[in-house]
Amino acid sequence: MIANSMVKIVLATFLALACAVGAFFFAMQKSFVNPYPLVCNFVAEKIYLSDDQLADWKKTCLRRSRLVTAYSPKKLIIQDLNNVFDLLKVSHLEIYDAKEVQNIWQGESTDTGLEGDFVESELVIFKVHPQSPAEKAGLKKGDIVVSLNGEQPSSWTVASEPGQYRILRGKENLSFEIKQGSFQRDDSLRVQKFSSKVSVLKVPSFRADFFTEEKMKALSLDLRDSKMVVLDLRGNAGGNFVAGLRLLSEFICEPVEVGQLVKPRYAQDSKADLPNDLKDENQLAVLDVNKKVSLRTFKSEGCFTGKVRVLIDGKSSSVSEMVAQALKEFKKSYIAGAPSRGQLLVGVWYPMDEIAPGVQISIPEAYYQSARGQRIEGQGVSVDRVLYYKLPQMQAGIDSWVDEMLRN
Repeated sequence: MIANSMVKIVLATFLALACAVGAFFFAMQKSFVNPYPLVCNFVAEKIYLSDDQLADWKKTCLRRSRLVTAYSPKKLIIQDLNNVFDLLKVSHLEIYDAKEVQNIWQGESTDTGLEGDFVESELVIFKVHPQSPAEKAGLKKGDIVVSLNGEQPSSWTVASEPGQYRILRGKENLSFEIKQGSFQRDDSLRVQKFSSKVSVLKVPSFRADFFTEEKMKALSLDLRDSKMVVLDLRGNAGGNFVAGLRLLSEFICEPVEVGQLVKPRYAQDSKADLPNDLKDENQLAVLDVNKKVSLRTFKSEGCFTGKVRVLIDGKSSSVSEMVAQALKEFKKSYIAGAPSRGQLLVGVWYPMDEIAPGVQISIPEAYYQSARGQRIEGQGVSVDRVLYYKLPQMQAGIDSWVDEMLRN
């Protein structure tokens, strides 16, 4: 009797739990709103491409939405949407989770702090960010990464993956344990004097906070006595258009239109100048109500009149490409390194809380065209001379590209 009673209690408890779980999942499924088709339609409405160019893509995007359920992980939805975006083969079209948004807009990183690339088949560390896990572990510029967790390293894995690093430093074989951690990237403008007449200006980013009027005045003073400036735009992924125009205004001494942003979908044929205002919302307000926006440099009291040489590479993109192309067209600047990435569209950011709080999407709504009619998207900025890194110099901590620009 007791055994039968216990069995009945267990069955009743199990049945109650099953009903509760079933009710929970039923309610979850009933309240679920699939964000996938919303994103597909929103992109098709905002992107600069024509309806004809989007027809097949939109069908594919909406078909993929049928695979999403109330139980689909948000991370997987974002990944799949970005894969579908890749089919359009345009830049500045991507969804970012909350953590990535913070990294982009605030310069915060949660990686190793290493930047490197292959030189003569060896993965050489080009930069170790201050206060990063890599610096705290003891890695240095010029180190060769032999292996990472026993595997062949790549420029991407050394930037992002913690673990056991085998390092060749000169003739020493060393081992370091690097942990992943948060640090603030320093992407501010830096001027390095190589002589009384020659300076190298490193511009890692076009984030607005580095291009205030006070910082532009300070830059003018730093460059005042130089006769030649090497402008280093390698690895610069772009940022604020007015920041780029303010930098150009330090080298192009009279206000000129260096290019324009064009919104093919905008009905009215109106045009306006982009104001000298670093606030994104004020720039977007002009773009919202005009088919074309003129990108014009500004009057600069301390304009640099000497020679300007430019370094770019395959990671130089967006606003940095606009700057390089404008210096080529208006200053006849010598450009060396490697062709730029070819990603120069206007990405407008929107919140996508329908996917998850803090998620944002960037949608390209306009393309860039230079003063001479050059389209950068998909083409990149060409170089006058291709440069190659030299292993002995890089191991010694000497940037062989900068060295080449200074010597020739």
